[in-house]
Amino acid sequence: MKEVYVSPYNFDPEVKKEFNLSSRGVKIADTTLKDGNQTPGVVLTKFDRIAIARFLDEIGIHELEAGMPGRNIEEKNAVEAIAKEGLNAKVSAWSTAEIENLDIVLAVEPDNVAVSIPTSEIAMKYFLRMSREEVVQRIVECIEYVKDHGFYAVASAGDSSRADVAFLRQFFKAAAEAGADRLRFADTLGVLIPRSSIYMTSEIVKYGLPVEIHAHNDYGLAVANSLAAVEAGVEYVATTVNGLGERAGNAPLEEMIMCLKKLYQIDLGFKTESIYELSKFVAEIAGISPASNKPIVGQNVFTHESGIHAHGVLSNPYTYESMTPEEVGHERRIIIGKFSGAHAIKYLLKGMFEGVNFPDHLLNDIREQVVKTAVNKGRALTGDELRLIVLETLVLKEMIT
Repeated sequence: MKEVYVSPYNFDPEVKKEFNLSSRGVKIADTTLKDGNQTPGVVLTKFDRIAIARFLDEIGIHELEAGMPGRNIEEKNAVEAIAKEGLNAKVSAWSTAEIENLDIVLAVEPDNVAVSIPTSEIAMKYFLRMSREEVVQRIVECIEYVKDHGFYAVASAGDSSRADVAFLRQFFKAAAEAGADRLRFADTLGVLIPRSSIYMTSEIVKYGLPVEIHAHNDYGLAVANSLAAVEAGVEYVATTVNGLGERAGNAPLEEMIMCLKKLYQIDLGFKTESIYELSKFVAEIAGISPASNKPIVGQNVFTHESGIHAHGVLSNPYTYESMTPEEVGHERRIIIGKFSGAHAIKYLLKGMFEGVNFPDHLLNDIREQVVKTAVNKGRALTGDELRLIVLETLVLKEMIT
């Protein structure tokens, strides 16, 4: 195994023997254009969605869930436009389990059609007002309808993480027998834990069809549950850029890609050096910027202030980074604050005062002033503030001597 800078235990035979990875590999089925567009307060125009679709396709994403054509004419036009883009990625369209809705979806001619119907007791009783038998009958009718029209069909069990296990088996068995090409397990409210994700997806994989995990992030476990499902043999993973989506959002695309690549050594061949640019692009369109401590694309991910950490990464980046910022198109920053050490200050001063050699005793004086100033201001210092401290220290030293 090539040298890696993550935990070696990830690749220990005792750990990997529990894996049942799909022999067909792992694929990303991104739903930024559908679920991401349902983020509260976010409105993606047709042209926004086409631009995002092109960017995702350029990076190499396998499949794009473009939206819900049956919702309204604007949605239909947007999905149809994306379907006609001639992308390398497969374009999927989502539909409720209703024939009249499916007719609208099929008319836009997507590559895939995802037929979804809730399967939890609470949703069937209070939302659908349908019995278990009626739900199974409906998914069978719809899957057969999609297949009769010559389309790839995905049978999606909405809210399946809260469904009765026996009923879910019945649902997926019936969908498979009706001709479904893929089975989708949806953790609609983000209430799985990784162990239950493994348990349930392992059951669905037994039907021999590709399985998709669609995880939401209400408890911050969307990526963990998706990775657990991959370990159990799931082939498709639903994601959104920056984790956009309803409530707490979905499994973030950038986290899923890099977790697979770095922690599992499953490299899907994506242009990961464009991930940060994609994140910024979508953030600007959506009007929602990732938190500064957001994994992979947050501003602080490759930012170091602590003297120990800054000294470490300046000596060898892998001392305090398991990936380089260049891998995702990000950049490293050394900032100066209350915990900064002489090494970090010396590093920044080289850029500010080219050719000037600062002796150790002077660096210590500058560091003491940096710490005092940062504490007084209650924040890290700007470059101009550091420069002023240096100049004031040099003047003071000149006056003393």
